Amino acid sequence: MRAKPAHYAQTFVSAVAVLLVSSAVLAVSACGVSDDSVPKATTTPVDPGRTPADVHWENYQGVQLPVGSHDGPSKLGTTAAGFSRTPQGAALAAINHSTRLSLAPDGAWPQVAAISLISGPAKDSWVLARAQVSITAPANPAVAPRITAYKITAYTPDRTDLTVYATYSDASITATSETVLWVSEDWRLLLPDPAAKTQTVQSVPSVPADAVKLEPPK
Repeated sequence: MRAKPAHYAQTFVSAVAVLLVSSAVLAVSACGVSDDSVPKATTTPVDPGRTPADVHWENYQGVQLPVGSHDGPSKLGTTAAGFSRTPQGAALAAINHSTRLSLAPDGAWPQVAAISLISGPAKDSWVLARAQVSITAPANPAVAPRITAYKITAYTPDRTDLTVYATYSDASITATSETVLWVSEDWRLLLPDPAAKTQTVQSVPSVPADAVKLEPPK
């Protein structure tokens, strides 16, 4: 990843490199999501290890993203919104939000950030850093990740912590720690506190056996 100005660099590496750390790219007006457009929590027993049902894949800027018929997103366009209040909905929200933030082109990223991110110092730092770079093209297929699995490490109806696993063309694997909060009737991404200098992305040798596997198209 290209170096950014010193006072923005740490925040940008930890927040924007989500799922795309080996890529050379960072790589609504906020319109609200109405209650009747958001999938409601179901009476199905909570099972963080259950694979999202009826998943299909949508291309966004060169990366295939999982979309669940039951768990969302139910609204797709420049942004993704409308996730179920379940562990599966939380995982799909984290994957969709983080990847779209990493790849959103210049004309779209303010809209994506408005819908996807929890307000606060972390969002403010990300916005300042993102404004200094330009993204005009999809991810390079040679370095674009394939989202292959996730593992929920903590779940409540209001907050979910998880690790998302992605593989690359060189067979390397990254594990990215992410958190989503249930705010305004949907899951939103909580970026790490910029003051904490948290390392959110790591290289790992393999995907854990107990992770929830996702099968992106070949």
